[in-house]
Amino acid sequence: MFEETNWKTIGAELLGTFFLVFFGVTAVINGPDSLVEDPTDEYKLIFALKGLITLGLTLMVLVHILGPVSGCHLNPVITIPTMMSGKMNREDGIAYMVAQLIGAILGFTLFNQINSLDETKELSVLIFAMIGTTFFVTSLITSQDPASIGATLFVVSSNVFGDVNPGISLGNMIAIAVDGGADWAFFGIVGSLLGCLWGWLIKENIIDR
Repeated sequence: MFEETNWKTIGAELLGTFFLVFFGVTAVINGPDSLVEDPTDEYKLIFALKGLITLGLTLMVLVHILGPVSGCHLNPVITIPTMMSGKMNREDGIAYMVAQLIGAILGFTLFNQINSLDETKELSVLIFAMIGTTFFVTSLITSQDPASIGATLFVVSSNVFGDVNPGISLGNMIAIAVDGGADWAFFGIVGSLLGCLWGWLIKENIIDR
């Protein structure tokens, strides 16, 4: 069993589901109450629209970069009918769904853990920067399609701001160093450099076949 399974496609499904949950799904299900006390109706509407746009653009980018690898199912309700129609064998279908489940669990768990790190904001910045840069680099070195690039920039900037760019983080850190409050930028630089490496590894080992 699973002797003929292409594990690169399984890895693509796991990573794709992880990114979809971490950036897109959480943007929709996390309410504005977590950011602002007693938000207005207008703020709630803007927050909801931003979440839906982020989810849609995240999915668009993932389909663009992972579609040629695995078909970018990212959902058992896509995998099951594909398997039932005979376009995918049972072993691959099972592996896809297990990978999707693991990716979703990792996405939700890591997002929740990061947002609970009240006393270790630096670690939170590092992890957000690392994951954001991984998504950013994977997308940009896979495709130069302007729509995909624009969607990637929106998704990443709405979550990790400038921390995907160590040059920007370093410039910001130097600019506000006189105030003694730029320690977070150092962790943004480290996270973005780690994310750069992870993005390259994903491109080389999963997307390029």
